[in-house]
Amino acid sequence: MEDSLETVRNAALEFFQEGVKPKDRAALITFNDRPNLAVKFTNQVDSLAGGLAGLKAERGTSLYDSLVFTLYAFNGIRGQKAVLLLSDGKDESSKFSYEDTLEYARRAGVTVYAIGLKEAAKDGGARKKLAAIAEETGGRAFFVKDPAELASIYAAIQKELRSQYLIAYQSSNSTGDPGFREVQVKTTKPGVEVKTLSGYYP
Repeated sequence: MEDSLETVRNAALEFFQEGVKPKDRAALITFNDRPNLAVKFTNQVDSLAGGLAGLKAERGTSLYDSLVFTLYAFNGIRGQKAVLLLSDGKDESSKFSYEDTLEYARRAGVTVYAIGLKEAAKDGGARKKLAAIAEETGGRAFFVKDPAELASIYAAIQKELRSQYLIAYQSSNSTGDPGFREVQVKTTKPGVEVKTLSGYYP
């Protein structure tokens, strides 16, 4: 990430400046071979900017451990929740497997937007896994070779986050089966795409 760090930092700062409103909270979690809570949940953009200023590119990529760590940080937080996961490489050193991470993400109820840069964008296996995590949680995956594209991607995510609806329903399935239940939401309006969590555990 070293040669992309300034562009990555500036795009993230712009996202915080545009996206964090008084009633919102954002946190910054950095990771290399382990995750680190750089800035706790706050609506103070100056604090988030300070965390971004301290970003460094060093050591390996513990992608799955860092995502599980991040999702765990949302425990007890109410309201709309989303993670923007940015990485330039595939996982190298996590203790959590991809399968365990996907399962944890399914249960967390947090939308994941995954952004793969450089190696993560070129590696077919890494792309597939990042895309699956995003899809299962109702998010989207983006793959870019040029960090200059990040600003427009963050703007698209920002627009999506501000265009969500809450839909509730009560299942008629009373079997008591604790397994994963898939959910599909469809619309009859042409040209409209609906994205949602892939399902839930009762």
